[in-house]
Amino acid sequence: MREYFNIYLKPSVAILLYPVLLSLMLEIIIHEIEFSTFLNLAENILFAVVVLIMVNLLSYFKYGKTLANFIIGAFYLMLIIETGLYLLFQTRFNASYIYVILNTNYNEVREFSIVYYNKNLFWLLLFFVPLFPFFKGKIFKKVNSISKKLRPNFIAIIIILAILKFSGLIVYNLSYITIKSYVQYNEQIESINASINSKNNLKTELVTDNDVVVVVIGESASRKHMEIYGYSRNTNPNLKALSDSLVVYNNVISSHAYTTGSIKDIFTLSNYETPNAANTLINYVKSAGFRVVWLSNHRAVGVHDNLVSRLASSSDETLFLNYNDFRKNTLHDEVLLPKIKNKLSEKGKKVIFVHLVGSHYAYNKRYPDSFIKFSSAEENKKDEIIDTYDNSILYTDFILSEIIDSVKNINQKSAVLYFSDHGEEVYDVANYFGHFEDKPTSSMYEVPFFVYMSPTFERPEGFVVDESRPYMLDDFPHSFAHLIGIESDSLSKSRSIFSDNFKARKRIIQENIDFDEFKSIENK
Repeated sequence: MREYFNIYLKPSVAILLYPVLLSLMLEIIIHEIEFSTFLNLAENILFAVVVLIMVNLLSYFKYGKTLANFIIGAFYLMLIIETGLYLLFQTRFNASYIYVILNTNYNEVREFSIVYYNKNLFWLLLFFVPLFPFFKGKIFKKVNSISKKLRPNFIAIIIILAILKFSGLIVYNLSYITIKSYVQYNEQIESINASINSKNNLKTELVTDNDVVVVVIGESASRKHMEIYGYSRNTNPNLKALSDSLVVYNNVISSHAYTTGSIKDIFTLSNYETPNAANTLINYVKSAGFRVVWLSNHRAVGVHDNLVSRLASSSDETLFLNYNDFRKNTLHDEVLLPKIKNKLSEKGKKVIFVHLVGSHYAYNKRYPDSFIKFSSAEENKKDEIIDTYDNSILYTDFILSEIIDSVKNINQKSAVLYFSDHGEEVYDVANYFGHFEDKPTSSMYEVPFFVYMSPTFERPEGFVVDESRPYMLDDFPHSFAHLIGIESDSLSKSRSIFSDNFKARKRIIQENIDFDEFKSIENK
């Protein structure tokens, strides 16, 4: 037994223990200690032991040293990513980051890096100390007889992995989260593809006779910064002027704090109770006789591997206007306006989905200079962030009013519905900005949601107005289908915010958190 342990008590222990202890020290020094600090430490130590055993096992094989060095490098990289994320946002790596990575592009990565750059990241250079000569040590120990060592090695790895899995500590492991999330993401894409390509016709009935509905999907818009929801700044002059013709709902939340998760729930029958349902809203709309158009100021990224663009591809017509891979600025949302007017002028029943860039970071790149209205006299980062965010909301106000005016001008039975994919924290509840699933605030989930209906718009049977209903956007397919008069056995009016048969349900976020309980605790 003593000989067995002596194999591992070598300089390689220091090589793998160093990044674990460094990560812990940086977390404690730069941020306060919290419960997850110890759970993350336990996971890091156990996983370091697994890596250590693997590294020493490889000493028995040809080219083992090269592979061992690669594994150690990967282990360091994992801890650099985890630690860097914690230093920036005091959050742990989770599935939402993988989903964001799978749906992003170079330009967004560049903007993210600029917006969230922090001098604390310089501490990550300490992870490279083992590259210096004074830290070097032999990783391998020459062993003459290995046959008796292989079995206990593999058994030890299995035991440690079982401990990680059944203790729940595995959720802090970056490699596990990455692999699991990637598999789940691809399963969702395949499920959506199967729904889109299904030959089975949905059984729907259209009980109203309206002409056109425009659905505008905002980005990162917090209703806490909108004047029509009581914000102190004049961020909605145009919408406020239209307030008599708008139905403004004040208790709507998104199901996720990131775009991919929320859009999946919004455009499929997926929800908390039935997370894997894949029938798409677009298919229901098409089956009812509407032509569906998707206009987006986002980049398609890859029509076959991006979840949002894959959902959009089931439309009769799709147009992605943003192809600025490496340019300094993205197109402003007004580029969509002539496209919308053109589609409105076309004959036939139609539903037009419009996906805005809205208030996506970096906020100061989301509007032209003519919309720089808010600027603080004192120059500090917090005020600057709030000012630029409010300017982006002001610009969205202009875009929405232009869309509503365009719909009004066609003089048809029409409606415009607006909501944001998720909210945004902008120093309202917490002392930071952005949206992070494992560091949630109510601002990240509370979204604007309002409807404009023309005087001639045919409201379906059982349509009622109750602006204060507690509602989550994962029920949007039921609500939208009800609004435009689509009925089907798989759609429920009890889930429609517009129905007299509406039944409030628990709004679960983060897999098991009741949002209303969460907010009540937050407000204390």
